Amino acid sequence: MNVISREAGAEVEIKKSRFIARILRAPATEAAQALVRQIRDERRDASHHAWAWRIGPGAEQARTSDDGEPSGTAGPPILRILTRRELTNVLCVVTRYFGGIKLGAGGLTRAYGDAAKAAVDASRPRPLRWLAAFRVELPHSVLQPFEHYLAKQGIEVVSREFRDIAVLIVRVPVEQEAAFLSFHLGLVSGRHPCQALGREYS
Repeated sequence: MNVISREAGAEVEIKKSRFIARILRAPATEAAQALVRQIRDERRDASHHAWAWRIGPGAEQARTSDDGEPSGTAGPPILRILTRRELTNVLCVVTRYFGGIKLGAGGLTRAYGDAAKAAVDASRPRPLRWLAAFRVELPHSVLQPFEHYLAKQGIEVVSREFRDIAVLIVRVPVEQEAAFLSFHLGLVSGRHPCQALGREYS
């Protein structure tokens, strides 16, 4: 499965109708519903707000809305794009401003799909990772080599706090967890703890 690296937007114009797509992070259905309401409020003058979401580690939850467009011409094409890119924890809303020229079912299907695809491309999809979070303590004297290791391994630093010792919260891909723990243990000679905080998909 993949997730978006960033929230993004795109616009497609066909026969004077504007299709404005936004792709957003949605870790739960409640968040997705709130985002749909927010976009509706922001663009009250639009003709339609069609959308689709895929949520869950395996995208178990999927839903679409044509929002008044002919059945199957808006929400399902958006969902097909999300499915082809194997995206999850994501919502894509395509807002249409009607230009006065009817596009027909085929034209609508292509327009909504093209707008969604452009937004997905702009979001830079990346693989969904299973991450382990740790609270790490270490003396300032070894902070530089430790942070060099994190950067080299692509390990995310969530926060840093500097007291008598340095305290970092990091998120480590689970496949690197054993190597990370071994490196930290060797660096501090077992004198400073590394506390597991749990695991999550991201």
